[in-house]
Amino acid sequence: MENSYICDANFNKAVGFVLKSEGGYSNHKYDKGGATNYGITQASYNSFRIRKKMPPQDVKKITKDEALKIYYEDYWLKSGADKITDFALALVLFDSSVNHGVGCARKLYSQSEGNVNKFLELRKEKYKKIVQANPNQKVFLKGWMNRINNLEKYISSI
Repeated sequence: MENSYICDANFNKAVGFVLKSEGGYSNHKYDKGGATNYGITQASYNSFRIRKKMPPQDVKKITKDEALKIYYEDYWLKSGADKITDFALALVLFDSSVNHGVGCARKLYSQSEGNVNKFLELRKEKYKKIVQANPNQKVFLKGWMNRINNLEKYISSI
């Protein structure tokens, strides 16, 4: 993933993986994040644009460059993934931050004690608990598990 704004090879590799999982515009009625594009929620996009002294606009209009900046500033750096030397662990923390939020991801990271496989197992359990607490979220379970399976495959190939 080439990006003139972000000169961080690990981030560029990680965001390339995450973008494959996130896809384009979505506004599923059961998605608690609401409308998203490139995996960025409307709320996150509004926050970014206000922070950059730009007016909020529909997340449908987000550019790839804006999405990359949000991923870097609000997920890669805020999660602490940039400080982790083990790329696989940094990737899982970053991907978790995007999917669960930075606070939850950092908690799972702490519970994993730096073990990538344990981190992934904790995420699987988190997804199952989400569905148990709110059964209409089951519509996302297969996709979430596929995301973990894809992470496992990717990590085993690096």
